[in-house]
Amino acid sequence: MIPGWLADVVPIVRAGQQQEARWAVDLIDQVTRETRGRPAPVVDLSRVRGRVNGVPLEDVYTRPFHRVWTDLSEGRNYRDAVEATADRLGRAIEADLQLAARDALSVAMESDPEIIGYKRVLSARPNHCGLCEIASTNTYSRGDLLPIHPSCACSVRPIYEGGEGSDFLDRQVASAYARALAEGRISVSDHEEYGPYLQAA
Repeated sequence: MIPGWLADVVPIVRAGQQQEARWAVDLIDQVTRETRGRPAPVVDLSRVRGRVNGVPLEDVYTRPFHRVWTDLSEGRNYRDAVEATADRLGRAIEADLQLAARDALSVAMESDPEIIGYKRVLSARPNHCGLCEIASTNTYSRGDLLPIHPSCACSVRPIYEGGEGSDFLDRQVASAYARALAEGRISVSDHEEYGPYLQAA
């Protein structure tokens, strides 16, 4: 059952990742045209990697099935165990789409030597949260991957050399962000598969 399901689902997710990557690259191109009057450099989407340690999607999507068997062996109600598995699968697929978009944004920014950093751009609610709002007050160097969290749909706005905000890139940390870090309300961890991961501390 699982191999057949994986054979159907994994190609769909990979196609979705490619689409997310194209949308992310198109976003950078649109911003570059609007602010710089030129197209963005062509991006090699083969560099988009998704999960940082290259775990195959087949392995990732098999995990929830193992969990449902564990839940059942521990006496959990069958319906609840299956619903929890479906939720885990949905979150894993959503994360893989997020990671493809984030990596494509990173590759696109690295491809343009005039881009020196970026700002986090909030998505429409309900897909952004207090963590995103705090993180959006900071500026980031272009080598920093956008930290994500489950269901995050935030994007980026590039900061160009000589453009607005570039003089402050290395020293500007907004007070809300600094306070949140100092008070331990948010943190960015290095997840073994997701990479930079935004979370409440």
